[in-house]
Amino acid sequence: MRGIFKIRFIHKEWAMLEKIKKHKKLMIAIVVIVIIAIVIVILVHRMRQSASEITQVDSGIQAFTLQKQDMSSSVSTSGTVESSNVTEVTTEVSSAIKELNVSLGDHVEKGQVLCTFDDEQIRQQIADLEKQNSAAKKASDSTKQKAQRAVETAQAQANAKAAAVAVAQNDYQTIQNLLGSSDQSAEEKASALAQAQANLQSAQSEYDAAQSAVASAQEALEDAAGTTADTGSSDLTKLYQQLNNLTVVAEQSGVITQLNVSKGSIPTNGSLMRIEDDSSLMVNVNIKEKDILKLAQGQKASITSDAIGSDQIFSGTVDKVVNFASKNAGSDGSSSSSGGYSATITLEPGTPLLLGMSVNVEIMLNEEGEQLAVPYDSIATDDDGNSYVFVGKEGKDGKYKIKKVIVTTGISNDYYTAVSSDDLKEGDSIINYPYDVSEGESYDLYFPEKQTDLGMSDDGAVTTFSTSN
Repeated sequence: MRGIFKIRFIHKEWAMLEKIKKHKKLMIAIVVIVIIAIVIVILVHRMRQSASEITQVDSGIQAFTLQKQDMSSSVSTSGTVESSNVTEVTTEVSSAIKELNVSLGDHVEKGQVLCTFDDEQIRQQIADLEKQNSAAKKASDSTKQKAQRAVETAQAQANAKAAAVAVAQNDYQTIQNLLGSSDQSAEEKASALAQAQANLQSAQSEYDAAQSAVASAQEALEDAAGTTADTGSSDLTKLYQQLNNLTVVAEQSGVITQLNVSKGSIPTNGSLMRIEDDSSLMVNVNIKEKDILKLAQGQKASITSDAIGSDQIFSGTVDKVVNFASKNAGSDGSSSSSGGYSATITLEPGTPLLLGMSVNVEIMLNEEGEQLAVPYDSIATDDDGNSYVFVGKEGKDGKYKIKKVIVTTGISNDYYTAVSSDDLKEGDSIINYPYDVSEGESYDLYFPEKQTDLGMSDDGAVTTFSTSN
């Protein structure tokens, strides 16, 4: 019995412990919910407070505190460092490279030997071509001699035919002279004269044929001389030129930035390597269409590079402005732009920038420096054409009385316009929108640069921070 009571007692204690645990969990959950609700109430309250403050501030006339602004203007862009003096090393030698004395990235001096070609193949080509030329010359000479003999033979035959014509002409004339005194009958005389005339015509025909043969033989002689006179001479001249150019030297000092050959290789397109003068650097930059008309040769530029550190500024000068967009012609006759506007910036000697580095470039359009300036919307024009601004003078009641001040305007940038007047000084309160006020009236002013914005700290608490300096 005691054992039974003991078991029941333990069971009751266990049940009570379970109830206590559940009660604690419930209490913890309630506490957490209460804390979250309190935080939300505080956040909403502070946000409403801040919004109320901003609304109260915005209920006045917007103004700003007059101060000096940097009125210098510039165009920002980026580009890559290049050399302004690049040499493509080429050759007409079609032989293998025997010695290659440079590697990619090497710095070479003007006159330094870059590579040499193997002369064995070229000399063999010269020997073979000279042998061919010798055989061709012999054949040509033989052909010329044969043609010359044919001309001489044809001329001799023509001379003989000319003599035969002369004899036939003499016989015909003699018979014609004797016809009157001859005792022959008329028929015999006519027959003799006809025979003499036929002999003369035959001799003349043979002479004409002989003359044609002379002309043909002469033409054949000329053809033989013209066809074989220059056989292989141009190829042989090129080979001798290559033989004299087996050693390639640098035409300028610089860095080997492209190497197209190796030892033992034969140049395929005649291109060996590229040398870029690393002492004469420039930057090619793209320029937006809205900025291209602002650029001119001689303008100064500031160059920075993330690789070296943006705190180091290098000087440059606009050397060239490409104020047209290049175009490509299509197969259908149409054209399309292949690139935009650009400019070339030359760098001062001695810069540590390297070829291929990416840089940021700021081209100075003007260097006006700091001047009193106002937003261009705050400037108005009166009926007399004078530019003016409204200045607020603070009174004892905290309101600002509006005064009109005639100003002389100067240079403008994207937001500000420089102004000058004996009645203006730093710290004056300038009305942002002059058409919102009237001269002589008093207004509440608020200054956006002095407002505070609602923000959140790193730990999640609500805080405020100022946007003014």
